[in-house]
Order: sequence, then C-alpha cells, then structure tokens
Amino acid sequence: MNKRVMLIANSASMIDHFNRDNISILQRMGCDVTIAANFKDGNSSTKEKIDAFEQELNEMGIDIIQLPIPRKVSHLFKMFKSVKLIKNYMAENPCALVHTQTPFGGVAGRLAAKSFRKSGETKVIYFAHGFHFFKGASFKNYLIYYNIEKYLAKYTDCLITLNQEDFKTASKKFKKTKVEYVPGVGVDTTAINMLTVDKKAKCKELKIPHNKKIVLTMAELIPRKNVEGAINAFAAAENDDAILLICGKGREQRKLKDLVKELDIKDKVYFAGYRTDILEICRMSDIFLFTSRQEGLPVAVMQAMAAGLPVIASDIRGNRDLLAPDKDSKSKDYLVDVNQTSEFTEKLNYLLKKEKECKKLGEANVANCRKYFDIELVHQRMCDIYTDMLPADQE
Repeated sequence: MNKRVMLIANSASMIDHFNRDNISILQRMGCDVTIAANFKDGNSSTKEKIDAFEQELNEMGIDIIQLPIPRKVSHLFKMFKSVKLIKNYMAENPCALVHTQTPFGGVAGRLAAKSFRKSGETKVIYFAHGFHFFKGASFKNYLIYYNIEKYLAKYTDCLITLNQEDFKTASKKFKKTKVEYVPGVGVDTTAINMLTVDKKAKCKELKIPHNKKIVLTMAELIPRKNVEGAINAFAAAENDDAILLICGKGREQRKLKDLVKELDIKDKVYFAGYRTDILEICRMSDIFLFTSRQEGLPVAVMQAMAAGLPVIASDIRGNRDLLAPDKDSKSKDYLVDVNQTSEFTEKLNYLLKKEKECKKLGEANVANCRKYFDIELVHQRMCDIYTDMLPADQE
C-alpha cells in the first residue's frame, strides 16, 4: 500500500505555481498525493487555468479537497470548516505526511493533523513562504503571526524556510522544531537561458512597440507588491526610448491604470494581465524592475535573473538572497530602499543608457541562479526532506 501525502495551501494557484515539482517527486517516490486548497476563490491565476489544473489533477488520479480557506483574518469561520474537512478526510485516508504552506493553509493543516501526529500516524511539514513577522513588519503583524507560528511550531516536525532571514529567525525562535533551508522552488536556469524569442512577433502579440527598450515588472496587482512604486519610478525616468510592461492581475488594476492616466504616460505603460508565457517575455525584455514591499523568495525575480536580465529591486528579505547571495555579487548595488522612488528612477536611468552594464549584470545573475537557485538543487533538497520525513518501507 502506497504512503499518502497531503499538500495543503490557501489557493489552488499556490499548488499550481509552487508544487508541481513536489507532486512529481512524491509520485516518483511511490506516494499517493492528495491536494487540499481553495479552487474557487483567492487564486492569482485565471479561472480557466485553475479549472484546467483541477482537470489535470483528476486525470493524474490525485484526490482533491475543496477548502474554503480564507485570505482574511476576519473570515476565520472558513478556517474551522477547512480544519474539519481535512480531519474527516484523514480519518478515512491515513496520511503519512502532511505538507502545509501559506499562513492560513499552514494553520488549517497543522491543526487538522494535530491528533494524527500525536498518535504517530502522521508527520507534518510547514513550508513558510515568508514569515509575516519579518524585520520591518508592523507590531500588529509581529504580535499576531509570531505567536501563531510559535504555538503551531510544536505541531510541526519540519519547518522549511526559503530565505536566510527566516531560516535564522526560525532556528533561533523555534528550537524544538527541525528547521531546513530550501531556496524556493528554483528555476531551470539552462532551459530559460537557452530560450529564443522573436521579439517583433511577441511584441505584436502583446500589442506593444517592438522598437523600444522594455522595462518589465511582474507581480500580483495588490498593495503588498507595490506596483505603484514601479509606475512612479518609470514615470520620473528618462523614458522616451522605453516602455513599462506590467504582467499580472489583481484588485489594484483599476487604481494603477488611473495612476498611469494621471501621470500622462498611457502611451508608455502597458498592462498585459496574467501571462503563461512569462519566460518568453523575460527573454525579450531589457530591464526587470521589482518594487515589492514584502517577499519570501520571489520567483519573478529568479526568472528574470535566469533569463539574463539586470534587476533593480527593493532592498527587502528575499530580494537580498537573490541579488546579494555573496559579498562579491555585482547586483547588490541595485537593491534600493523600497520607499525611495527617486533611487529606483536613478538606477533605471543609468541602466537605460548603459547596455554593457546591463549585459554584465545579466550574466552575473544567470551565474548566481545556476549556482544557488537552480531547480536541480531544490529537487534534491525536497527529495532529501521527504525521504527523512516519510516512514521507512517495511521489509
């Protein structure tokens, strides 16, 4: 009988974006996989993509539990319903391992698995995609999220962090829990760097000019991602020979479009929406601009680096891991105080004029991706952790 592993997250898009490889690893290890997430609400990708993902999982023989996991603390009643659904499923389908992630998914999964873990039936992994009580977070965030994580740490067999700040924090604060570092989901550096794109054709598809330098930003259009900062920085730059291409969807889209209109740069800023061809877009772009206020280890920045782009990014946790992985990193000078729009503009102006510098930075970014964040490194780390957490086969 195969061992069963349950993957839990707030949203199906989190599983789609960050756990496809984990599903493959577990299946290769001979495990049955169950996915528990919200397939209806709170997803960062389109309904069509989520529906296609659900169908794909069904065709793979993977059990799906539709969880009404909330994204707001005010909707906690949905959390209790999610806990009950997970517990009921586990009572009928024993799970050797529960792999939880995202704040609310992590809470629901660990509370649901608590009694099964106590009886020795189940081990629990929590993959923290960025603690909400990071340095610089509000006191309210620290008070709420730190105490939740502290309480749930005793019901966690392995806590995985994806940046060095969180790894050090967890190692210090949750000493009774095994803490591991895994560099995010990784990127296939070689495949991305070898990708070729017909810029003229792709620009035509996107309905953007092909004879301009492309400053790219990609993020969910929500306040935390601070796309407004990217727009303001670009608007103040010497942008006659450039456009800003924004990939992503979210609740701030209308507000951001109004800002572009207000700044009178409608002919230079393009909203591409949610894209499935983001790697091709990276390969044809010239500069990546990322002004987010909070990250764990941003895949968007990793993809831009692997594509050979110079990156200007906010000087925050996660971005520092990527652009300054060692003291000799050439890209560390392009980490900017998130509140200093003028500094983003200054860096942007410089790189728009310096093609050789862009090329050097891009080459350094590819090298760092290959050395520290390549997908094969991540696969090996996850395989080792799963092997350690799963019960040994009986002779």
